[in-house]
Amino acid sequence: MRISLVSWFIFSLFIATFFSMAAISVSGQCQREQQQLLLGFKNSLNSSLSAKLGTWNQGTDCCSWDGITCDTSGRVIQLDLSSQRLSGETNNSNSLFRLRHLQTLKLAHNTQLGGQLPESIGNLGQLTWIELWSCKFTGPIPKTLEKLKRLIHLDFSHNNFFGPVPKTLEKLTQLIYLDFSYNSFSGPLPSFASLRNLSELILARNQLNGPILSTNWSSLPNLVSLDLRRNSFSGTVPPTLFQSESLKEMALAQNQFSGGFGEVEGEVSSQLEVIDLNHNGLEGQFPMFVFEIKGLRYLSLSWNKFSGVIPLNAFQKLKNLSSLDLSYNNMSVDSTFTNLPFPDVYELNLASCNLTKFPEFLKNLSFLQDLDLSNNRIHGQIPSWIWTPHLFHLNLSLNFLVELERASNMSPYMGVLDLHGNQFQGKIPFFPPDVRYLDYSNNNFSSVIPSEIGDFLNSCDFISLAGNNFHGSIPESLCSNFHLAVIDLSNNSLSGSIPHCLLTQMSMWLGVLNLKQNNLSGIISDTFSEHCGLQTLDLNQNRLGGKVPKSLANCRMLEVLDLGNNQIEDTFPCHLNSTSELRVLVLRSNNFRGDVNCAANTTWPMLQIIDLASNSFSGKLPQGLLMTWNSMKANKFEPYSPHLRYEFPLLTGIYFQDSVRVTMKGLELDLVKIQTFFTSIDFSSNKFEGHIPEAIGDFKALYLLNLSNNALTGPVPSFLGNLPKLEALDLSNNHLVGQIPLQLANLNFLSFLNLSNNELKERIPLGTQIQSFSEASFGNNAGLCGRPLEVQCDSPPVSKDGPSNSGTGKHVNWNFVSVEIGFVCGIGAVILPLMFCKRWRIGYYKCTDGVVYKFFPKLDPRNRTRKTISHWTPGRRL
Repeated sequence: MRISLVSWFIFSLFIATFFSMAAISVSGQCQREQQQLLLGFKNSLNSSLSAKLGTWNQGTDCCSWDGITCDTSGRVIQLDLSSQRLSGETNNSNSLFRLRHLQTLKLAHNTQLGGQLPESIGNLGQLTWIELWSCKFTGPIPKTLEKLKRLIHLDFSHNNFFGPVPKTLEKLTQLIYLDFSYNSFSGPLPSFASLRNLSELILARNQLNGPILSTNWSSLPNLVSLDLRRNSFSGTVPPTLFQSESLKEMALAQNQFSGGFGEVEGEVSSQLEVIDLNHNGLEGQFPMFVFEIKGLRYLSLSWNKFSGVIPLNAFQKLKNLSSLDLSYNNMSVDSTFTNLPFPDVYELNLASCNLTKFPEFLKNLSFLQDLDLSNNRIHGQIPSWIWTPHLFHLNLSLNFLVELERASNMSPYMGVLDLHGNQFQGKIPFFPPDVRYLDYSNNNFSSVIPSEIGDFLNSCDFISLAGNNFHGSIPESLCSNFHLAVIDLSNNSLSGSIPHCLLTQMSMWLGVLNLKQNNLSGIISDTFSEHCGLQTLDLNQNRLGGKVPKSLANCRMLEVLDLGNNQIEDTFPCHLNSTSELRVLVLRSNNFRGDVNCAANTTWPMLQIIDLASNSFSGKLPQGLLMTWNSMKANKFEPYSPHLRYEFPLLTGIYFQDSVRVTMKGLELDLVKIQTFFTSIDFSSNKFEGHIPEAIGDFKALYLLNLSNNALTGPVPSFLGNLPKLEALDLSNNHLVGQIPLQLANLNFLSFLNLSNNELKERIPLGTQIQSFSEASFGNNAGLCGRPLEVQCDSPPVSKDGPSNSGTGKHVNWNFVSVEIGFVCGIGAVILPLMFCKRWRIGYYKCTDGVVYKFFPKLDPRNRTRKTISHWTPGRRL
């Protein structure tokens, strides 16, 4: 027995050695040329953080380097440097693209590696596999990509590529996998008819548009997965997609598809497992043919315009169905059946489906994990049987529920409970154990917040008690929860001071602190953590005093800071110069004073909403600071996050929605969703003086500008007419002089204008838009005239489209010009003959004298001669 064991050991050692030697022989010794090309590629990058590139040394065999695989001839055939924290840019001269025997290229997840993909990639004709996802590549796809005839796997997702999806992709006939998602590709979808081997086509989250009917989907016999989500595709959904014999996953959500499905001719596919058409414009009756797709597992038709009544008992045919979403259409759901079984789904979303009670069939869903019955008309009590053993996500918000019946066997996995917008009263009924997201906001709770709330919610990430009648102080036990990322206690009657612990250790992991519209007093503690992670701090409409804390500058991730409507006495917070992510700054209605001219190192390039109204700021408007607000200069394309919000990394699809109140068109408006492209400036009711800065003329994305009730001087600048997005302009109650510039008549989106109470003069420019405003928009400007004022101008109206004098830039009034010409001609006709013709001169004098003597006879010398003779006879005494 011992001999057999020894023999077996020797035999095993021999076999292991043999295969090790065989494995080594597969990869030959690296060729010198290949080694030099690899070292050149390494030197072109910043590779100091790469563990793999640390093994690339001149004195070792390059085939033994990490990330490198060679063939038997010592030529590099595989390069894998994924997730190596590489940075730098590639170009045509990069030695990487001279590794002509390369078959696999993997540089994925190097988020600082990019530049424009060079044409020289076409030199790598042996490539079969490319992975460049999650890098920083940009520009259009080079045309030379068509030379890579052997490609079977191409992944350029999560980059910044733009331009059209190249039609030359049709030449890559061996392609099996194509992923261009999360880029900025635009234009129509090319035909992929020649890619008969294509199995997965992923183009999600781009800017592609047009119909997709032009693609012959039936010519792709191996297509298994089609993902075109989050684009701008339009037209109808091709019926052939529902008849494909290979397609299993069809994701067309969040596009602009419209119309109905009509009748799908022939049999539908039994292979389809996923249909995702949510957030489109599909309409008509519910597509009944889906009940014939026996293999269907996932069906989402939410946020469309389907109408009619859907009998839920028809879904019994879909035995494999595990997820159903019919929310937010124009249809009603009939849930009255009791005898027929419903598929044992784990996800059921019937929000806004005109339900009036809890469907009875829910009792039989033993594996239900996600239930959304929000925005219906369900009254009364929440039944105990709703708490199924596996329930994780329950959304019953926006109903008419008044009472909650708690079950003894509540799911220990309950992670999300949303009951906001109902009619619960009194005390908070209970706190589910280990809940991660709890929303009791906008009910009628009226009690103190339990002092031990932090102990109950020791695993909670999100808690909202906003919009109730809670009173008393904020419990300090909230600070004992190290998981809390969002605390929203706004719009209650809470009093006392803000617990210091919320601003010290809590600010390290807290992302949102919203305490607005309460009765909080005292000062804002200057104890923000050095590692502050706050993204939103909203303390609007309280009674807080003191100063803006210096330590708030530690919150480098801060996006929304709202301290408006308090009693803060301070100067402008220039010390927040490190908060480069700041998007919203509201200091309205406090006791701020002094100028707002900060040092050159204070820049807020992301700032989109600033409100300094109703303070005592003085001095000139801050030209230097305004020049750093890049987000106001041009619209920034942000396809992934159209609104400011705080997203939870561990709770998919759940987020806190930032909001702010702005004064627009004379009214206070609550922006429940702050769109990332909305920009506004409100400096009204202060003591600013001087001219309106030229920097504002660059704010092409500005929607609202309010500089009213200040001491501004100078003219209304003409560059305001170059702000194409401007909807509201208020310059009233200043000392502005001169004319209203003609350029203001070009603001097509302007719907509110107030120039009253200034020192403006002359005619109001003509233009359809500017003439539509009321007389009050121009009132109390003594020198103004013309419509819509009743004061008429002396001269005929000056048309902005009329002829102009190129030398002066002013319009010519021909009435005045004709008078001057006539006067000159008349004088010339009289004076010239008198100067050069003696007879004319003598006759003119006689004629003139005759007229004069007729009216004044005593001046006639002939009368004087006769009188002298009669009175002076000789010898007679007078």
